[in-house]
Amino acid sequence: MTPVSVRDAQATDAEAIAFVARASWAETYRDIFEPAFITEFLDANYQWSSLAEQASRAAGLPDGHFLVAERDGSVVAFAQFGVGPRGPELFRIYADPAHYGSGAGSALLAELHRRISGQMDAYVVEVHSKNERGRAFYDRNGFVVTGDEGRMPGCDLVLRRTLDPTRPELPVETDRLRLRSLEPDEAARLFEIYGDADTMRLVGRTGRPVADLAAAGRAVEAIRRHEELHGFGLWALDERHGSPLVGVAGLAWVEGRGPEVEAAYILRRERWGRGYATEALRRVLRIGHDELGLGRILALAYRDNDASRRVMEKAGMRPDGTVEAYGRTMTRHVSES
Repeated sequence: MTPVSVRDAQATDAEAIAFVARASWAETYRDIFEPAFITEFLDANYQWSSLAEQASRAAGLPDGHFLVAERDGSVVAFAQFGVGPRGPELFRIYADPAHYGSGAGSALLAELHRRISGQMDAYVVEVHSKNERGRAFYDRNGFVVTGDEGRMPGCDLVLRRTLDPTRPELPVETDRLRLRSLEPDEAARLFEIYGDADTMRLVGRTGRPVADLAAAGRAVEAIRRHEELHGFGLWALDERHGSPLVGVAGLAWVEGRGPEVEAAYILRRERWGRGYATEALRRVLRIGHDELGLGRILALAYRDNDASRRVMEKAGMRPDGTVEAYGRTMTRHVSES
């Protein structure tokens, strides 16, 4: 498939932009909204004359961007950005369903970020919680839930994209351990942990080990991507005077989406019982509070994972009931600065 090119929208693009919006809404919201609402919304917000005026006006705004993605001479996606009541905001981004998954949306964001980098720290976007395709797109591109309510009709979530997140100084050391970023070539070592059934029995969404080395490789990519986008993630745990990658420990957005941050840790089974998990968790909490400015950090565990809860409490976290996360009921511990 031909790569897209991104440029400023022009008044003459109004018809194509309206077509993309109507096609995207018909595909995305047909099972979420009533047909009459979709028709009314599109008629009110995607008139050609209005879109042409908005494209012309955006060209003269220092903080306004109306972008289109073209493929083979046709507009296949568009995005509109500016400053609203909440500050910098991505007002809308849509792609023609025939081009879903083709990279058009990501290309629009990449060009937007190139233009606004250094001018603002973050921006927000609204989304409907049932729009799973849209939410997956935002997840992949580093957006997290803020907890605020949306204001556009039909939107009930506000997401935030931070452009230059705070990053802790790594590596850091404890008495016996070193925390560092995971390297791309460490899939085999990670598979020794993630591929062990006993180690993974009470971990994650499924409680099952990863299937093979390729799956471990994808886990490495996901961990590194999280750190790249958000400034923090799961970090490799090395023994200072022993073996590399005896576990992982760090911080992540709960369910990958937020709005809260959790501390997590996994150790190779032969390193259990040495106090490594508590030592690592204490250091992770210090990084979160002192270097990243997180006022509240969670730690979640399966309800029958008594050992993990003891680690949380030894590290200074307090019990805080249960929460629904990762498709199950989890116990929750909290650390507050």
